[in-house]
Amino acid sequence: MRFRIQTDQVLASTVGERLQTLRLKKNISLESVAENAAISRQTLHLLLNQGKGTLINLIAVLRALGELERLSSLMEDVRPSPIQIIRMEGKKRRRASGSRSGEGKSKGALSSAGKNSDW
Repeated sequence: MRFRIQTDQVLASTVGERLQTLRLKKNISLESVAENAAISRQTLHLLLNQGKGTLINLIAVLRALGELERLSSLMEDVRPSPIQIIRMEGKKRRRASGSRSGEGKSKGALSSAGKNSDW
């Protein structure tokens, strides 16, 4: 399924359909799921048939269906890609920076070679 070309409503409806399919496959009644999820039957109906509901309700329904592990990919830490790691490596400081333009004048002018002109 191509997620980027789908509207939010189509994706939400698809999730609702999948939940409905899981419920029927497990032969669990709407009333039982609603009761175990601590939501009304109407709220469950809106989630399953129209894809309307809150994230909390979605989690509760997944828990009531025994399918909470379906959220596992969202619960994993987001790690940087190998390319991002390489890019970050190049930004690590390897040495201290030289004096700033305002700081150098107070301690004596620096020549173009970087030596103190007072010496």
